[in-house]
Amino acid sequence: MNITEFEAAVFAQKPTAQQHYDENYWLGEWRAGDNNYSLETRRRIEAKNPQLIKDVFQPKRVIDLGCGPGALMHLLHELGIEADGIDYNEMSLKLATPEVRDRIAIGDASDASIKADGSYDLVICREVLEHLTVLEVKKAVANMVRLTSKFIYITTRFHPNPPTLLDFNTSDDLDPSHITLLNKDMLRLMFVLEGCRSRTDLEDRMDWGKKGRVLVLEKQA
Repeated sequence: MNITEFEAAVFAQKPTAQQHYDENYWLGEWRAGDNNYSLETRRRIEAKNPQLIKDVFQPKRVIDLGCGPGALMHLLHELGIEADGIDYNEMSLKLATPEVRDRIAIGDASDASIKADGSYDLVICREVLEHLTVLEVKKAVANMVRLTSKFIYITTRFHPNPPTLLDFNTSDDLDPSHITLLNKDMLRLMFVLEGCRSRTDLEDRMDWGKKGRVLVLEKQA
């Protein structure tokens, strides 16, 4: 993909309408088995992630952007870590546990109205960026850097074999709202240009499943 093709692809993207994330998205038949949002299912899928977050980042204040019903927030709460959450859809509040429901606000990952500049030492954003347009990803990156005083922990789906830095996929056939699968180096570059350094040592610790979908950034003073 050359720069002209990249520009055309970026400006052709349309944000996913909030209506996509309706009750069927959260509770429909496609959520059967390990795809559902019950706390115990998420506990099994998360496995050692909550404890790793505690051990690797030793966070004092956490925000989870795109937290969904707050399952990770709940599991961190069990470990003594209180996290705030932001999610795009009000269904997340209906499905959240009482322990975290009041800590979830409705908004999106690029919401610059969150009045907390640098007050979180860990910003978490997992399985969110693939739902955004490239331009929305850029805004979300800047917002994450604004919110953190130290670490950003991301998981997302990347282009599996990008020919160039600019190439991105607009579908992975898993979810129609997966519209941006960037070159991993492109996403890393976005954070570098916002004043962060890669922490590949921490990425290796967090990517215990060896899926290659983890980024960890540290904000530079």
